[in-house]
Amino acid sequence: MRLVFRSFTLVAAALFIGGMLAGCNRLSKQEKEMVGKYYNTALSDMKPAIELNADRSAVVRAIRPGDLVYAVSATWKATPDSLILIPDSTSIVVEEGDPAAVGNVAPRLAWPIVKYNEQTLTLIRDKNTIDYRHRYE
Repeated sequence: MRLVFRSFTLVAAALFIGGMLAGCNRLSKQEKEMVGKYYNTALSDMKPAIELNADRSAVVRAIRPGDLVYAVSATWKATPDSLILIPDSTSIVVEEGDPAAVGNVAPRLAWPIVKYNEQTLTLIRDKNTIDYRHRYE
């Protein structure tokens, strides 16, 4: 009887811990709706400025048309009022321009969300309000 109880306890503990670990990566309802590619059409219709993936991976692009475009991999989460990205500064990929022109990558980006709907994500970045067009591609 003791062996059965101990086995049951171990299985229950393993299931609980596994559930907790799996739950850490689950997307909220808001985050599920936000998955997709976001374009700052003032800078580029061809390259998304922000890509938010369902596995919490992301890509953030710095775009200076005709000069420099580089991408950085990141992880992301959304709170009710902010988009938070943790870039991996070792993952910088220069897509256009001079690699020497790439500056420092911040270790954490937190941009207030002004508005979100299925077509537009409006963020505040460096005291500027920027509209990003959402595409589900």
